[in-house]
Amino acid sequence: MNNIIYLKKDPILVELENSVDKDSVKKMIAFKYFNNNLKLLDDYLNINNDNDEIKTKKNLIEPTSQLEFSF
Repeated sequence: MNNIIYLKKDPILVELENSVDKDSVKKMIAFKYFNNNLKLLDDYLNINNDNDEIKTKKNLIEPTSQLEFSF
């Protein structure tokens, strides 16, 4: 059992994955680690992140109409 490798997760990605409000956490992480530069954070996430949910929210589909019940 001496050949076990423990991988440490990136603290930036862990903070972002555990957050509820992604936009505010991205601003906080940019301030904390990237000298308040959101572009550097986005570049870092595009390179180091495999989770599509965190990268962008542009792929979300907005509902076009709402179903209504007539009573």
